[in-house]
Amino acid sequence: MEKSDIVGAIFGQTEGLLLDLDLRDLQKSGRIGRIEVETESKEGVSEGIIRIPSSLTRKETALLAATVETVSRVGPCEAVITLIEIRDVRETKRQQIIERAAELLKKWDQKSLEQSEIEERIDTDIKLGEIITWGPDKLPAGPEVDSNKDLIIVEGRADVLNLLRIGIKNTIAVQGTQIPKTVRALVKKKKIITAFLDGDRGGTIILNELMQLMKLDYVARAPEGFEVEELTRKQLVKALQNKRPPKKLRGSRKGKTEEKDSGSKGNKLQKFLKKMKIKDESQIMDIIKGIESGHSIGLDKNLEKLFEIPVGELFGKIKTFKDIHFLLIDGILTKRLLSLSISIKIKFIACKNKEEELTVPEQIVVFYI
Repeated sequence: MEKSDIVGAIFGQTEGLLLDLDLRDLQKSGRIGRIEVETESKEGVSEGIIRIPSSLTRKETALLAATVETVSRVGPCEAVITLIEIRDVRETKRQQIIERAAELLKKWDQKSLEQSEIEERIDTDIKLGEIITWGPDKLPAGPEVDSNKDLIIVEGRADVLNLLRIGIKNTIAVQGTQIPKTVRALVKKKKIITAFLDGDRGGTIILNELMQLMKLDYVARAPEGFEVEELTRKQLVKALQNKRPPKKLRGSRKGKTEEKDSGSKGNKLQKFLKKMKIKDESQIMDIIKGIESGHSIGLDKNLEKLFEIPVGELFGKIKTFKDIHFLLIDGILTKRLLSLSISIKIKFIACKNKEEELTVPEQIVVFYI
């Protein structure tokens, strides 16, 4: 079939079906654009894509799509037209506008500082000079990290800086999910060890790792969804005042989850990685921590990234990738996705949760994050 045959069939067979939505009238008035057709013929069968730009309302666009689907013949041949999607290009433009506006505001904010911001910038610059690097791993730490009997373990350099702002100088940052040997050696010299971590999934992963490697006396967490580096003076003090021994932490619902993750699930993950000949567990933990909200990541057996796509598009696109061994999703594992994963021989899935009454077979490892 030629493109002109298809366009002619659409105009001819939809004429008179809906008087208010006659294609010729709509095109003359500019309410629909030029009909674009891409075709490809193989073994006597033509297949292709038809695109019709529309400035109609949502209801009228849906009616127009349904009308085009009624076309049953092109020239002397039978034909089937099926709607793939109705895409609102204005939404894409809105998103671009929002992102650009945010970028412009960010540049504006960087160039204009209020008095309070200037004072805070000066305070930050002064405290930044007090940060030292500690040990062979050159970890960010407070100046009193070795002169105090107590030690506060945090996640990153910005956390050390924020605690320096309120005069707490006995801190050290682990800089990731793999706990450095420098921290393990330093802990042996201290009497009281406190872990002060972010209130997100990454903080929980690091807490589980710390509890496996050392004895913690207290655990303090930023409020849920917040990071230590962004807390105010009042929030920092309150979080440290509310620190609790790990045993009491396990008594809460969150504590039970953490204990479960650090126990059987952690061991299951370690055994699986050993089987896959992956020695460094922190490699996959860092990737899990870095998953963007609502996205999924596929990895091969060497932990090389094959794709990173929204969870909503995963089911339609995952079959196009080969040799997926690890599937990491910021979402819920469904029965449909589990069946597909088994059929394409995925070995490992990390997810937030699973559907109720979903049974996971032994040939696949599921890790909850």
